[in-house]
Amino acid sequence: MDAHLLYWSFALLNMTAIVGLAVHGVRCARRRELVRHARSMRGAGLLVALFLVSYVVKLAVLGREDRGSWSPGAVGLLRFHELCVLVMLVAGSVALGLGRTLRRSRAFSGEAADPEAPPRLVRRHHLAGRAAVAGALLGVATAALVLAGMYSRAGLVEVPALAAAAAPARAD
Repeated sequence: MDAHLLYWSFALLNMTAIVGLAVHGVRCARRRELVRHARSMRGAGLLVALFLVSYVVKLAVLGREDRGSWSPGAVGLLRFHELCVLVMLVAGSVALGLGRTLRRSRAFSGEAADPEAPPRLVRRHHLAGRAAVAGALLGVATAALVLAGMYSRAGLVEVPALAAAAAPARAD
């Protein structure tokens, strides 16, 4: 197994952990366990940040993958995966910022002396959070498909459904 495949295998594990923390955080929020919700979501954010740092290091040490043998469908899947990750990053950052503001409200602290959370701010936080979790869920699913294609092209696994899609396009 080459270093790129090893890196992306660990990245998929990391993204799976991110999704696990995010889903746990959503469940905590639904039970009104807002401190646990915030902790879980910050944990997911920390794993995202660690991935971003590792990706910069990976680019410096290993460089980019050679996509010369990738079919147009495989490249399209990769681009869709990258879009999902971008949605997760942007929406997650917005949700984090709004969540920090909401931490000073009565809904989070439970203290009567703290101000009520503005409903509009709560709605925006929920919307951004849902978009981030949706991006993460689609991101991990598409990451698994991209990685399966990489394994298939490396000859490490036989994935019948990907065999036709992984074949380079022929000029007739």
